[in-house]
Amino acid sequence: MYLQEILEVAIGLVFMWLVISVAAMSVQEWISNLLEWRSKDLQGAIGKMLANPDLLKEFYNHQIIRGLSKDNSWWNNFTSWVGNLYRRLVKKPVIYSELKPSYIPASDFALTVFDMVMQAGIEASPIKQAFSDMRAELDKLSLDRMNFEDKKEAEIFLDDMQEQARRIATTDIGLDSIDAIMAPIIRFADDHPGIKDTVYAILLNRLDKYYNALLDEQGRYPIDEIAKDLNLKRLRIGLLAIEQTSPKLNQSLRSLFTGVEEYIDDKDKALAVARKNVETWFDNSMTRLSGWYKRKAQLVAFIIGLLLAILLNVDSIVVATSLWREPTLRQAIVAQAQSYVQQNQQLPSSGTETLPPQKTVVELQQELSALNIPFGWETTVYFLQAGETCQIIPLSKNAIWGIWSVNVCKRVTNAPTDSTGWLSKIIGILISGLAAAQGAPFWFDILKKFVNVRSTGANPAEVKAKG
Repeated sequence: MYLQEILEVAIGLVFMWLVISVAAMSVQEWISNLLEWRSKDLQGAIGKMLANPDLLKEFYNHQIIRGLSKDNSWWNNFTSWVGNLYRRLVKKPVIYSELKPSYIPASDFALTVFDMVMQAGIEASPIKQAFSDMRAELDKLSLDRMNFEDKKEAEIFLDDMQEQARRIATTDIGLDSIDAIMAPIIRFADDHPGIKDTVYAILLNRLDKYYNALLDEQGRYPIDEIAKDLNLKRLRIGLLAIEQTSPKLNQSLRSLFTGVEEYIDDKDKALAVARKNVETWFDNSMTRLSGWYKRKAQLVAFIIGLLLAILLNVDSIVVATSLWREPTLRQAIVAQAQSYVQQNQQLPSSGTETLPPQKTVVELQQELSALNIPFGWETTVYFLQAGETCQIIPLSKNAIWGIWSVNVCKRVTNAPTDSTGWLSKIIGILISGLAAAQGAPFWFDILKKFVNVRSTGANPAEVKAKG
């Protein structure tokens, strides 16, 4: 039986896969930092939760979240500079971007969302949005529908009405107060037939819907009962405001706040339960995001590992064959693997600095060379004959597979010569790429187990030497 030899070959292969996995992980981390994958994926997940681009922008502009933002990287500064250069050319406002956080604690998310909801109620955000949309429609009107003086008059009127409408929504909501604000807007619409339909569609309909929702909420929870806690009152009013701007977020929050009313006599517990529900919602969303990010990371690691295997000709089948045929090579690699495991009880960290791909490839070459593992493409100088061309990927009929360097063609000499050899080469390199996709921690754990299994029994070579 060759159980010991098989185990040693497995140790050698796993050790090689660990080395290439560490290199692939380093390149992937470099790309991730360069393209800001984590922060962008987090922003996308939070965007789905808030279900409104304006709310997402408000979330990231909140001081709690801005405090988690990192200093801009050189890449972020460069892209911002290029973008602002274009904006200056087209006479658009310059944008100063911040590097978004790649991690947000659940408690900070809940506090920010609570503050946004309550602020939406305080500012009566649906009213603010309705008046903002009305002004935008006025700006679009041509002079033949509304002259310049009428536009200025309308803007002054809207400013005054917006403040009154907001005050009514946040303080003394009632039928008389609602009529007091709706009547002048109706008269304004009648006095300007050119925009009457717009005023009814944007202002009157939205205000009527929002005020009625406030009255319904007030009817369900009488003032004397709600007044037991001002924060709960603000929370409910804020939810009504959010409903107008982001119905999906309102639906999510209302489902999370279900049952909070039973703690109405214990206001601190009511808010604590509501906040804990939001934190749990965020944690569940981050769990799904982590699963998705892990699958994406595995795909990227496979692509990087495959490219590294192709570039350096890391053929798992050739390596396994060499280890099986050469006991000396096998014993040397096993000894290195044992030493590595003894010196590192945990997978060594690469530190805070992430090497760029070109340096990572150089380090990978050095590590594989130190293992004496057969890898790499062998080349020799080849003098081209008439009609021949030197190509990295030989596609034409008279193409020579090689690299053109200093007026000579360096031909690849250890390439397969038949279809069977190429099939074996492709499978071997593909195995190396798939191994890199499993990640360095996976192979490090397996290497420790294999080394421990081997250490429990005597090495046949050692026994023979003693005899």
